[in-house]
Amino acid sequence: MRLWIDGQCLQTSSRLRGIGRYVTELVRAIAENHPEIELLMSFNASMPNEALLAREAVREIIDPANLRVWHGAVTGGEAIEGYTPERHLSELAIAHHVNSVAPDVALSASPFEGVGDFAVPLLPERGCVSPIASIFYDAIPFRYKKRYLTHSLLNTYYHRRLNAYSGFAASFCISEFSKRELQSIHPDLDAVNIAAGVARNFGEIAKSASVDHFGLGAFVLYVGALDWRKNVGAIVRAFGHIDRLWPRNGLKLVVAGDAPVLLLSELVESWKKLGLDRNRLVHLAHISDEQLVSLYKQARVLIQPSFMEGFGLTALEAIYCGTLVVAARAGALPEVVGADKLLFDPAEPEELAGLLVRLLRDDTCLAETLLKQLRKQAAQFTWTRSAALAVEQIGMLAQQSVQLDIAGSRKRIAQILTDSEVDREVAARSLALSEPTSLQRRRLLIDATSTVRIDHKSGIQRVVKKICAALADRAPDTAIEQMFISRDDSLGWFAVDGRTLDPPFKVQQRPLAIAGDILLMLDSSWEFHQLHWKDWRACRLRGGEVISCLYDLVPLKMPAMCNPAVPSVFVEWFKSALTWSTGFVCISRAVADELLMLLKAIDYPRSMKIGYWQLGADFVDLAGASSPRPQPLPNCPRLLMVGTLEPRKGHRVALDAFDKLWAEDVDVSLTIVGKAGWGIDHLVERIKHHPEFGRRLVWHESVNDAELSRLYGDCDALIAASFAEGFGLPIVEAAHFGKRVIASDIPVFREISAGAVETHFFQLRNSIELAEAVKELLGTGAKRTTVPAHSAWPTWSESASQLENVVLGENWYRIYEPRTKKPFSSLTSLGLISMGEPLTEADRSHRLELIEGPYSSEGGLNLKIVVTVTNMSSKVWSSVASQGAAVALGYRLYGKDGAAMQYDNPRTHIPFVHCPGETIYLAVKVPSSWKRRGAAFVDIELVQGRVGWFGGALRVAL
Repeated sequence: MRLWIDGQCLQTSSRLRGIGRYVTELVRAIAENHPEIELLMSFNASMPNEALLAREAVREIIDPANLRVWHGAVTGGEAIEGYTPERHLSELAIAHHVNSVAPDVALSASPFEGVGDFAVPLLPERGCVSPIASIFYDAIPFRYKKRYLTHSLLNTYYHRRLNAYSGFAASFCISEFSKRELQSIHPDLDAVNIAAGVARNFGEIAKSASVDHFGLGAFVLYVGALDWRKNVGAIVRAFGHIDRLWPRNGLKLVVAGDAPVLLLSELVESWKKLGLDRNRLVHLAHISDEQLVSLYKQARVLIQPSFMEGFGLTALEAIYCGTLVVAARAGALPEVVGADKLLFDPAEPEELAGLLVRLLRDDTCLAETLLKQLRKQAAQFTWTRSAALAVEQIGMLAQQSVQLDIAGSRKRIAQILTDSEVDREVAARSLALSEPTSLQRRRLLIDATSTVRIDHKSGIQRVVKKICAALADRAPDTAIEQMFISRDDSLGWFAVDGRTLDPPFKVQQRPLAIAGDILLMLDSSWEFHQLHWKDWRACRLRGGEVISCLYDLVPLKMPAMCNPAVPSVFVEWFKSALTWSTGFVCISRAVADELLMLLKAIDYPRSMKIGYWQLGADFVDLAGASSPRPQPLPNCPRLLMVGTLEPRKGHRVALDAFDKLWAEDVDVSLTIVGKAGWGIDHLVERIKHHPEFGRRLVWHESVNDAELSRLYGDCDALIAASFAEGFGLPIVEAAHFGKRVIASDIPVFREISAGAVETHFFQLRNSIELAEAVKELLGTGAKRTTVPAHSAWPTWSESASQLENVVLGENWYRIYEPRTKKPFSSLTSLGLISMGEPLTEADRSHRLELIEGPYSSEGGLNLKIVVTVTNMSSKVWSSVASQGAAVALGYRLYGKDGAAMQYDNPRTHIPFVHCPGETIYLAVKVPSSWKRRGAAFVDIELVQGRVGWFGGALRVAL
């Protein structure tokens, strides 16, 4: 039996209130207790971001294949624009969508949605052929028209929706009270009370959570909103009577829950007018479920003073936590509480005061007796029972089910549209968009945008080319279609040849539509994320996956070692990827671990799949390499470095180590292979003007594969001195040629050196340890020794297979889950990535260390100094902040006499975040002109906005 549920209440503001929780828990209980029910749910694509959040909220309840979207055509809420032709069309469109899905029963979970937003709930008599059940929560606006139906459009909207209940095949009411209310309006309506229960997640927390002591002392608790019907003012007035009846009682009133500033101010003013101590009124906003449970358990009493409630979930939750509840004798509260001695007239604060004094001071035995009665009463309210009652009704409705194919539904809806004012083309497009997308085969779409556009022959682009070629050469999978794609402009995505990655002829192709596919963002297409994100969202709306490839986090952790343009571009891409991706696949376990640590540190609020795969390696057979050697080899032990000359590759550390060795008359040579990268002019000058250059110091800017193979074969060991890497291909190549390795001690080198013959690790950035490691290796008689490698490394074909196994085979390394579930947290919320307040002295704990400099940069315009900053506090730091709380690296200049020369210098910003325990590399650039004007020293120091300098400056001579 197929049950379709209208999920729009999980997209609107209802998702944050009782309606959203009610629907989620009812659906969860049906899923867990009634396997005979196949659940389907649809969302309104006119609210796309909210649709993705709703998907996330029910992903563990409903099969993702049964989550769909349809498209409404409205441009605003019904209480704002009225009942427009576009709303009428949208009501027909959702009915057509339901007909296309063909459930046995449809459930309109919240028929009042759309008052001020794009929601268009499923209503009866709009062409839906399945029996439609509804949920009815309360008739509060109907009972208090002057309070809630304040203008004509709002009044018209509300009564149109209320009248629609007469057409539903059945209505599920959340209490006996709400059932009486509905049947008093529609006497002949088939309605059943299915009640409610305590959310499973809340129940688990209540059983396991330890009490979080807020230091509040004795208090009574109110949980909820502050609008008129909640009647919170009655509690304030009751406190005035309590103090008269029970002097020096010391009780506080704790109000928990978000509240508008105006309403909260009014509550505080009422408190003050009664002469009550302001310190006894406590407001706690933004509390987690764990904190709420803790408040319930510590409260002497929970007060529920509402003039009307459709159920009374707060009271039930408090009872579940073992808390005494007193409630208004109104709405559904009496049936939840079930004890008349705990009820009071909501219009009589003095009665509430007398009840509290009697329970808390005069008759504590009565309180204990009543608490037992409360628990007994509350035991009957469970979601299991609610689900059973609902399913019983659904089963009876299913007997009335009628099925239509899509063509039949189109004809039925077209007949209803005959007299509509809606343009026929608009109507046809809207109805077409509401039909479920049908793909013959799910596609794996592999992004190669950056490489297709311009091949810079970077390491990442080499990976992209190798993986695409390997995947293109594999036998096609009959279950999933594979395509290589590129998008670098507004025209859309175009297919490309995976073997060549040649640019597409766009005038001869149609752009690809992204639907429920697996979109693998393989390339480093970081600068195109603003073009791509809408497609990522569209893919996910249709049930697809967006998997982002992560090669390393160097731009976040070592901006001083990157081209200045890269960190800002990378950060914006990374934030976009965190927003829209369902998973990240990394090029090593070390990178995956770094990402996991980052997500935990910032308390990223949503789930994320994390995987990794091994990159492949190609090796030219040395025996078949006929190319001549690049130049004569030094007649001494030879050590080799392979890789682009970049600041982070550690060539400076290696040169320092070899200078020490040569000064000690150690006869050893260093051969460097790699083109000159960005920001190393000073290093190039050092190499070219070195006294050993061309003798025991050799630099090959460019070699082919055969020449590189000869250099590996002729060397005694490889040196890998990088400060950071995502992978480390030279170590793999050295292992293939049976060569020993001397490597900086970073996690990824530990990971990939497992297949090497022998690896000596030295402390990161420590040239003395590197020199000692070289001497130790030479002392073992390793000169030009070649031994068999311990293990073979994957080919690119095998690497591609590993990648497929992660992405298609769901072979994920870890599934990140936030510490605290944050349902419906905004997609733009990425966790703790900005500063909101000044740091305390303890939160400023850090360490600064000089790495290199000052040296001339930007053609002599600046003196660059690279330092490491270690966050030794428990706080996440960021250069994004409000109220002048941004953390950055600053500097101050001093002359030879110690006199300050300039304080207002540019700041070096943290690219993304600086996590506790983490070391990042930052640079300051001092204009060279300051040295010419007499500046002799620079003090480098952390600073927080306008708050001030951290202290512990690092002094560097210019």
